[in-house]
Amino acid sequence: MLNSEFTEITDHFPDQDDYMNPAQLAYFERKLQRLRQELLSMSLSAKNELKETGLGSPDLYDVATAQSEINVELEGLKRSRGHIRMIDRALARISDGSYGYCEMTGERIGLKRLEIQPIATLSVEAQEMVERCERGMRFAKIHMSQAPGIF
Repeated sequence: MLNSEFTEITDHFPDQDDYMNPAQLAYFERKLQRLRQELLSMSLSAKNELKETGLGSPDLYDVATAQSEINVELEGLKRSRGHIRMIDRALARISDGSYGYCEMTGERIGLKRLEIQPIATLSVEAQEMVERCERGMRFAKIHMSQAPGIF
């Protein structure tokens, strides 16, 4: 499915001179709405499963297994809520005209990147820079914790 959608975006919008034109924005809005609806449906299904999960078994191992399953479902629901918030922000960017442009540099994110990751807020270059900085911060924290008197 993803490959056919990817072909669709490059076939329909091969020329980026008219970047984020109304047709492109409508395409990404539909894509984001579809993703949002899928996540909402999956969340509702998971919530219903949680309601049906019982801990009434007298066997301690069964209770532990059920509790683990509940924890996994709750973590999935938490991730879904976060993803839905990111989709809502992307939809708001479509409305305000900033969708498709890097929040850090103002450069175009690019149709191919948005096709793969429609909630992207950073260009590939900006994302790589953020990740390098994060790695550097983790590296510094590790070394600071190992030698607290040096820093």
